Amino acid sequence: MITISNTRKESIRKWQSQWEETSKGAITKEYFPSVESRLAVNLNLSPSVTTIMTGHGNIRSYLHQLKVVGSPECPCKHGTQTVHHLIFQCKRLKNEREIQKNNILKVGIWPASISELTNRNLKQLIRYMN
Repeated sequence: MITISNTRKESIRKWQSQWEETSKGAITKEYFPSVESRLAVNLNLSPSVTTIMTGHGNIRSYLHQLKVVGSPECPCKHGTQTVHHLIFQCKRLKNEREIQKNNILKVGIWPASISELTNRNLKQLIRYMN
């Protein structure tokens, strides 16, 4: 007998397999390597959160790739504006990052991996992204 629970488990297993095989969604995979762990999280998405978790949106490296802007350089002038740059290096976000870092150090290590930020510090990460 097939139950809803078994059907769901099988669907998630297939989805996970496809997620691991595709070359798409590389940045999102850093946040959610597991489909099941992503489904367990209730995300309050905003444009900022979606942009950071996908790497698509108002990020200069992405806009440069699409030939919308002439340079991928961050306005802070200290590197290419990527998701990792914004989370870990951007000089313009220093104060916000220090708050995030101090909160994370209460329960973990800094710098944390993207998946660790998502697994243990999601509320803080979303606050930082917004």
